[in-house]
Amino acid sequence: MNVKIGMNMLLWGIEIGPRHIPVFEGIAAAGYDGVEIPVVGQSTAELKSMASACDDLGLERTAVAFVGEDVNPVSTDSKVRAAAIDNLKKGIDDTRLIGANMLVGGIYQAHKYFTGSGPTEQEWNWSAEYLRICGEYARQADVQLGLEFLNRFEVFLINTSAECRRMVEQVGLDNVGVHYDTHHANIEDPDPRGALKHIKGVINHVHLSESHRGTLGTGQVDWDANFAALHEIDYAGWLVIESFGTVDPNLAAAANVWRNAFESPEEVYRSGIEFIRARI
Repeated sequence: MNVKIGMNMLLWGIEIGPRHIPVFEGIAAAGYDGVEIPVVGQSTAELKSMASACDDLGLERTAVAFVGEDVNPVSTDSKVRAAAIDNLKKGIDDTRLIGANMLVGGIYQAHKYFTGSGPTEQEWNWSAEYLRICGEYARQADVQLGLEFLNRFEVFLINTSAECRRMVEQVGLDNVGVHYDTHHANIEDPDPRGALKHIKGVINHVHLSESHRGTLGTGQVDWDANFAALHEIDYAGWLVIESFGTVDPNLAAAANVWRNAFESPEEVYRSGIEFIRARI
């Protein structure tokens, strides 16, 4: 596979800044092609400092973003929906400031926002309209958006690869694609081969994340099936390890992570890259 291997920085918390440059150094030394940095309101100077450090280390960047209820694109309040557009546009601007051209995540609705029932047609269309507006803005900035379908315990709008493909097709922009995450797919898509074949042509990003969010290969994800399917569809793009721990209480609460399923962050990325290399 023609892929690049990345490490998601959320393992060290939500607020990533220049103080994490020593972590970038360790990731680069382990042989990674890049790091995935959450864009969560850092200053322009902080973003540029991280970009410069990564350039010096030979690390490319991708970005990940989050959506809160105050900027929820499926809110019944039109002012909140308008704020959602401004919020994602700011995330796109910050993506460019760190020298990345890929912004991913569950950006189509507020995280852990539920109404007590499944999505309505109106909510679906609100999200599609917002994604189209922001997708066009991203295209002008040469940024791709990866829509990460999340499990039912985190969102209600898009839970499966098939639903995500439907949204991507409704948005109708070539820079908006499906972001496939093995953790969520392990819950919602029981057949990795079928899921990945169905999104061939629209998949633009992959997170490799274990069932317990720890070290790859120590949980319940069917890695053989996932890698076989990625080979079968000739996936070309990023393979980014995403693991979560308890170092950041806010992230732990958001991801429902109450224990560390790994020995150390260094063990996650050092063993993780070897795990991937053995399968690509």
